[in-house]
Amino acid sequence: MQITGLKRRIKVLGVPVDEISAENSLKLVDELLKGSERNQIVLLRIRDLLRARHDLEFHRMLKEAALILPVSKGIVAGASFLRAGKLIRFRPFEFLIRVLTLIEERNKTVYLIGGRKDTIEQAERNLKASFPGMRIVGRFSGFLNRDQEKNVILVIKKSSPSLLICGSGLPGKTKWIVRHKRDFNPGIYIWADNCFEIFAGKERQPPRGLYNIGLESLHEIKKKPWIILRIFPYIYFLLLLIIYRVFKL
Repeated sequence: MQITGLKRRIKVLGVPVDEISAENSLKLVDELLKGSERNQIVLLRIRDLLRARHDLEFHRMLKEAALILPVSKGIVAGASFLRAGKLIRFRPFEFLIRVLTLIEERNKTVYLIGGRKDTIEQAERNLKASFPGMRIVGRFSGFLNRDQEKNVILVIKKSSPSLLICGSGLPGKTKWIVRHKRDFNPGIYIWADNCFEIFAGKERQPPRGLYNIGLESLHEIKKKPWIILRIFPYIYFLLLLIIYRVFKL
Protein backbone atom coordinates (compact mmCIF):
# COMPACT_ATOMS: atom_id res chain seq x y z
CA MET A 1 0.00 0.00 0.00
CA GLN A 2 1.50 3.32 -1.04
CA ILE A 3 0.84 6.26 1.27
CA THR A 4 1.85 9.51 -0.37
CA GLY A 5 2.86 12.60 1.56
CA LEU A 6 3.75 10.85 4.82
CA LYS A 7 7.15 9.45 3.89
CA ARG A 8 9.94 9.76 1.33
CA ARG A 9 11.93 6.69 0.36
CA ILE A 10 15.62 7.43 -0.04
CA LYS A 11 18.67 5.21 -0.49
CA VAL A 12 21.72 4.82 1.72
CA LEU A 13 24.53 2.90 -0.01
CA GLY A 14 21.95 1.75 -2.54
CA VAL A 15 19.58 0.37 0.12
CA PRO A 16 16.08 1.84 0.60
CA VAL A 17 15.19 3.59 3.87
CA ASP A 18 12.19 5.78 4.67
CA GLU A 19 12.46 9.42 5.66
CA ILE A 20 9.48 9.94 7.96
CA SER A 21 8.67 11.66 11.25
CA ALA A 22 7.60 9.77 14.37
CA GLU A 23 4.14 11.33 14.12
CA ASN A 24 3.71 10.43 10.46
CA SER A 25 4.95 6.89 11.04
CA LEU A 26 1.93 6.28 13.29
CA LYS A 27 -0.38 7.98 10.81
CA LEU A 28 0.96 5.64 8.15
CA VAL A 29 0.45 2.59 10.41
CA ASP A 30 -3.12 3.76 11.01
CA GLU A 31 -3.69 4.00 7.24
CA LEU A 32 -2.19 0.53 6.74
CA LEU A 33 -4.58 -0.89 9.33
CA LYS A 34 -7.47 0.40 7.23
CA GLY A 35 -6.11 -1.14 4.06
CA SER A 36 -6.47 -4.61 2.56
CA GLU A 37 -2.86 -5.44 1.72
CA ARG A 38 -0.01 -7.39 3.29
CA ASN A 39 2.35 -4.82 4.80
CA GLN A 40 5.73 -5.50 6.37
CA ILE A 41 7.41 -2.90 8.58
CA VAL A 42 11.18 -3.30 8.78
CA LEU A 43 13.31 -1.99 11.65
CA LEU A 44 16.61 -1.52 9.81
CA ARG A 45 20.01 -1.88 11.47
CA ILE A 46 23.44 -1.30 9.94
CA ARG A 47 24.11 -5.01 9.57
CA ASP A 48 20.74 -5.37 7.79
CA LEU A 49 21.64 -2.55 5.41
CA LEU A 50 24.98 -4.19 4.59
CA ARG A 51 23.26 -7.55 4.13
CA ALA A 52 20.76 -6.07 1.68
CA ARG A 53 23.64 -5.03 -0.59
CA HIS A 54 24.44 -8.64 -1.49
CA ASP A 55 21.40 -10.67 -0.37
CA LEU A 56 18.82 -10.45 -3.17
CA GLU A 57 16.01 -11.89 -1.06
CA PHE A 58 16.67 -9.39 1.71
CA HIS A 59 16.83 -6.52 -0.78
CA ARG A 60 13.53 -7.63 -2.32
CA MET A 61 12.00 -7.70 1.15
CA LEU A 62 13.00 -4.07 1.68
CA LYS A 63 11.77 -3.04 -1.75
CA GLU A 64 8.35 -4.55 -0.99
CA ALA A 65 8.15 -3.26 2.61
CA ALA A 66 5.46 -0.73 3.45
CA LEU A 67 7.76 1.07 5.87
CA ILE A 68 11.53 0.90 6.55
CA LEU A 69 12.58 2.61 9.77
CA PRO A 70 16.26 3.17 10.66
CA VAL A 71 17.06 2.00 14.20
CA SER A 72 20.84 2.48 14.03
CA LYS A 73 22.47 5.85 14.62
CA GLY A 74 24.97 5.10 11.85
CA ILE A 75 22.25 4.89 9.19
CA VAL A 76 20.91 8.31 10.16
CA ALA A 77 24.41 9.79 10.19
CA GLY A 78 25.26 8.02 6.92
CA ALA A 79 22.25 9.50 5.13
CA SER A 80 23.27 12.96 6.29
CA PHE A 81 26.89 12.39 5.28
CA LEU A 82 25.81 11.34 1.79
CA ARG A 83 23.30 14.21 1.64
CA ALA A 84 20.65 11.63 0.82
CA GLY A 85 18.08 12.87 3.33
CA LYS A 86 17.32 13.75 6.93
CA LEU A 87 16.37 10.54 8.68
CA ILE A 88 15.23 10.22 12.27
CA ARG A 89 16.13 7.23 14.38
CA PHE A 90 13.46 4.95 15.83
CA ARG A 91 13.86 2.95 19.03
CA PRO A 92 12.29 -0.47 18.30
CA PHE A 93 10.65 -1.10 21.68
CA GLU A 94 9.20 2.40 21.91
CA PHE A 95 7.88 2.20 18.35
CA LEU A 96 6.19 -1.13 19.13
CA ILE A 97 4.57 0.35 22.23
CA ARG A 98 3.14 3.20 20.15
CA VAL A 99 1.85 0.76 17.54
CA LEU A 100 0.24 -1.43 20.23
CA THR A 101 -1.40 1.64 21.73
CA LEU A 102 -2.86 2.41 18.31
CA ILE A 103 -4.00 -1.21 17.93
CA GLU A 104 -5.82 -0.98 21.26
CA GLU A 105 -7.44 2.34 20.36
CA ARG A 106 -8.67 0.99 17.02
CA ASN A 107 -9.95 -2.26 18.58
CA LYS A 108 -7.67 -4.31 16.32
CA THR A 109 -6.10 -7.72 16.94
CA VAL A 110 -2.57 -9.04 17.52
CA TYR A 111 -0.83 -12.40 17.13
CA LEU A 112 2.52 -13.09 18.82
CA ILE A 113 5.09 -15.57 17.55
CA GLY A 114 8.66 -16.12 18.72
CA GLY A 115 10.74 -16.55 21.85
CA ARG A 116 10.81 -19.47 24.27
CA LYS A 117 7.51 -20.93 25.50
CA ASP A 118 7.75 -19.45 29.00
CA THR A 119 8.90 -16.12 27.56
CA ILE A 120 6.04 -15.71 25.09
CA GLU A 121 3.51 -16.71 27.76
CA GLN A 122 4.85 -14.12 30.21
CA ALA A 123 5.03 -11.52 27.43
CA GLU A 124 1.37 -12.16 26.62
CA ARG A 125 0.35 -11.76 30.26
CA ASN A 126 2.27 -8.51 30.59
CA LEU A 127 0.87 -7.13 27.35
CA LYS A 128 -2.68 -7.94 28.41
CA ALA A 129 -2.06 -6.12 31.69
CA SER A 130 -0.60 -3.09 29.91
CA PHE A 131 -3.17 -3.02 27.09
CA PRO A 132 -6.39 -4.43 28.57
CA GLY A 133 -8.44 -3.32 25.57
CA MET A 134 -6.18 -5.04 23.04
CA ARG A 135 -7.27 -8.39 21.66
CA ILE A 136 -4.48 -10.97 21.41
CA VAL A 137 -5.90 -13.69 19.15
CA GLY A 138 -3.05 -16.15 19.57
CA ARG A 139 0.58 -16.79 20.38
CA PHE A 140 3.16 -19.44 19.66
CA SER A 141 6.79 -19.80 20.64
CA GLY A 142 9.66 -19.76 18.16
CA PHE A 143 12.24 -22.49 17.45
CA LEU A 144 9.68 -24.40 15.36
CA ASN A 145 10.15 -27.66 13.54
CA ARG A 146 8.77 -27.91 10.01
CA ASP A 147 5.43 -29.48 10.98
CA GLN A 148 4.86 -26.91 13.74
CA GLU A 149 5.67 -24.14 11.32
CA LYS A 150 3.06 -25.33 8.81
CA ASN A 151 0.43 -25.59 11.53
CA VAL A 152 1.12 -22.19 13.08
CA ILE A 153 1.06 -20.49 9.67
CA LEU A 154 -2.40 -21.96 9.12
CA VAL A 155 -3.51 -20.80 12.58
CA ILE A 156 -2.23 -17.28 11.91
CA LYS A 157 -4.12 -17.18 8.63
CA LYS A 158 -7.34 -18.33 10.30
CA SER A 159 -7.02 -15.86 13.18
CA SER A 160 -6.32 -13.07 10.65
CA PRO A 161 -4.60 -10.62 13.06
CA SER A 162 -4.36 -6.93 12.24
CA LEU A 163 -0.77 -7.03 13.54
CA LEU A 164 1.64 -9.98 13.59
CA ILE A 165 4.65 -9.44 15.88
CA CYS A 166 7.54 -11.83 15.28
CA GLY A 167 10.50 -12.31 17.64
CA SER A 168 13.51 -14.54 18.24
CA GLY A 169 13.65 -18.18 17.23
CA LEU A 170 12.11 -17.92 13.76
CA PRO A 171 14.10 -19.37 10.84
CA GLY A 172 15.43 -16.60 8.66
CA LYS A 173 14.58 -14.02 11.34
CA THR A 174 13.12 -10.98 9.59
CA LYS A 175 13.05 -12.89 6.27
CA TRP A 176 10.59 -15.36 7.82
CA ILE A 177 7.87 -12.79 7.17
CA VAL A 178 8.58 -12.24 3.49
CA ARG A 179 8.87 -16.00 2.94
CA HIS A 180 5.38 -16.59 4.35
CA LYS A 181 3.66 -13.27 3.74
CA ARG A 182 1.49 -14.70 0.96
CA ASP A 183 0.27 -17.40 3.35
CA PHE A 184 -1.26 -14.78 5.68
CA ASN A 185 -4.31 -12.60 5.36
CA PRO A 186 -3.83 -8.83 4.89
CA GLY A 187 -2.40 -7.01 7.88
CA ILE A 188 0.83 -5.56 9.28
CA TYR A 189 3.85 -7.73 10.09
CA ILE A 190 6.86 -6.71 12.19
CA TRP A 191 9.94 -8.70 13.24
CA ALA A 192 11.50 -7.16 16.34
CA ASP A 193 14.29 -9.49 17.51
CA ASN A 194 14.19 -9.71 21.33
CA CYS A 195 10.90 -7.86 21.82
CA PHE A 196 9.24 -10.72 23.74
CA GLU A 197 12.19 -11.05 26.11
CA ILE A 198 11.77 -7.34 26.92
CA PHE A 199 7.98 -7.59 27.19
CA ALA A 200 8.45 -10.56 29.55
CA GLY A 201 10.91 -8.64 31.72
CA LYS A 202 13.76 -11.07 30.99
CA GLU A 203 15.88 -8.50 29.18
CA ARG A 204 16.26 -4.76 29.60
CA GLN A 205 16.37 -2.07 27.00
CA PRO A 206 19.80 -0.50 26.40
CA PRO A 207 20.52 2.47 28.70
CA ARG A 208 19.45 5.76 27.14
CA GLY A 209 23.00 7.14 27.35
CA LEU A 210 24.49 4.28 25.30
CA TYR A 211 21.59 4.41 22.87
CA ASN A 212 22.03 8.12 22.24
CA ILE A 213 25.66 7.68 21.17
CA GLY A 214 24.94 4.58 19.09
CA LEU A 215 26.65 2.08 21.40
CA GLU A 216 23.54 0.29 22.68
CA SER A 217 25.03 -3.14 21.94
CA LEU A 218 27.61 -2.68 24.68
CA HIS A 219 25.05 -3.19 27.45
CA GLU A 220 25.05 -6.92 26.51
CA ILE A 221 28.78 -7.32 26.22
CA LYS A 222 29.17 -9.19 29.54
CA LYS A 223 26.66 -11.84 28.43
CA LYS A 224 27.69 -11.81 24.78
CA PRO A 225 31.38 -10.83 24.52
CA TRP A 226 31.42 -11.67 20.80
CA ILE A 227 29.40 -8.51 20.22
CA ILE A 228 32.72 -6.66 20.06
CA LEU A 229 33.22 -8.28 16.63
CA ARG A 230 30.44 -6.07 15.29
CA ILE A 231 33.01 -3.33 15.04
CA PHE A 232 34.23 -4.80 11.73
CA PRO A 233 30.92 -4.35 9.85
CA TYR A 234 30.79 -0.80 11.25
CA ILE A 235 34.28 -0.08 9.89
CA TYR A 236 33.22 -1.51 6.52
CA PHE A 237 30.10 0.67 6.61
CA LEU A 238 32.21 3.78 7.24
CA LEU A 239 34.55 2.92 4.37
CA LEU A 240 31.61 2.49 2.02
CA LEU A 241 30.22 5.86 3.05
CA ILE A 242 33.53 7.53 2.24
CA ILE A 243 33.73 5.76 -1.14
CA TYR A 244 30.16 6.75 -2.03
CA ARG A 245 30.80 10.34 -0.99
CA VAL A 246 34.11 10.70 -2.84
CA PHE A 247 32.93 9.06 -6.05
CA LYS A 248 29.39 10.45 -5.78
CA LEU A 249 27.82 7.02 -6.26
